[in-house]
Amino acid sequence: MPCQFQRCLLTGLLLVLSSFGYADEIAEPSAEEQDLAWWQSTHTSISRTIGRWSNSTDAFLSGKDSDGQSDSFVRMRFGPIFEEDDSSGFFDFSARMKLPNTEKRLRFVIESNGDSITPENERGESSQQSSVVESALKTSFSAAVNFVREDLGADFDAGVLVDFPLDPFMRLRFNQGHDHGGWSWYQKQEAFAYYSKGVGARYGVGISVYPQDRFHYGTDFSVVWLDQEGEFYGRENLFAYHAIDDKNSMSYQLSFLQSGEHSLESDSFLYNIQYERRLYRDWLSGQLKPQFTHEADDDYQGKFSFTMALVILLGPQYLN
Repeated sequence: MPCQFQRCLLTGLLLVLSSFGYADEIAEPSAEEQDLAWWQSTHTSISRTIGRWSNSTDAFLSGKDSDGQSDSFVRMRFGPIFEEDDSSGFFDFSARMKLPNTEKRLRFVIESNGDSITPENERGESSQQSSVVESALKTSFSAAVNFVREDLGADFDAGVLVDFPLDPFMRLRFNQGHDHGGWSWYQKQEAFAYYSKGVGARYGVGISVYPQDRFHYGTDFSVVWLDQEGEFYGRENLFAYHAIDDKNSMSYQLSFLQSGEHSLESDSFLYNIQYERRLYRDWLSGQLKPQFTHEADDDYQGKFSFTMALVILLGPQYLN
C-alpha cells in the first residue's frame, strides 16, 4: 500500500508539472520514449518542456534566440518522518529558470519554503506536516524575480508569497568568498522586508577545508534579526561530507541553535547523519537521515527522528 501511494503521488506531481506553463503543444512521444517506463518517459517529457519554456521566456525578455541547452531546473524532495511516538511528512519544491541572454542577470525562482525566513531556528524540515500530501497542500510558495550582479557579488529578489492574502517581499543580498585551493571561505549579508512579517537582517560566515577530492569539512555561523518579533536567532553548524563513490555519499552535521531579545541564549542542539544514494542516473536519489534533537525546554532530553526522502531533478541537463 505505501509503495502504491508513493507511485500515485509521484505520478500526480509529474502530471501537474507537465501541464504547468506549457508553452507548446504536447508532442507525440518518440519510439525511444515509448520503450521507457512510465516514470522515465514522464521525466523526459517534463524536462524537455522546462527547456522549451525557459528558452521561450529568455528570447521574449532579451529579444535574442536562445542557443544551446537550458540550465533551468525543477527540484522536488519529499518523504515521511518517523519520530518516537508519531509520524509525519514533508514536501519541498523549487524551480529556477535561468535566462542567459539577459547577460545572466535575471532568474525566475519559485520555492516552497519562501515563508521560512528564519532557518536558524529550524530543527527539522520547514514544510513538515502530518503527511506528505498535507504538506504539499498547505505549503506556501514564493515566486520572485532574481536580479544578479556577479561583479558586485550581489543579488536582489522582488516577489510575492503565493498565499491568501498575497504577501509581497523584497530581499537584497551580498556575497563574498574565495577559494584558496585546499580551503575556501564566504560571508553573506542580507536585508529583507515582508508585508506581513516585517523587516529583518542576516549575517553569515563559513569556512570549508578540502583535504581530499571526495571529502571536506567545515563550519559556518549565521544570525538573523527580526524587527517585528524583536528577536535574534543564531545557529552554528559543524559539518563533514564524504563521497564514498559515484553513487553513495555520507554527510554529518552538529548544530547549535540560540535565540534572545538582547543576547543569544541556547535553545537546542542537534546532530544527524545523512546517507544518500543515487537510484537512477543523476536525477533520482534516495536519502536516509537519523537525527537526535536536544531542546532546552525539555531539559535537553534527546528526541530521535528518522527521515526518508526521495529527490527528483527535472530539466534539460538531466536528459543525458
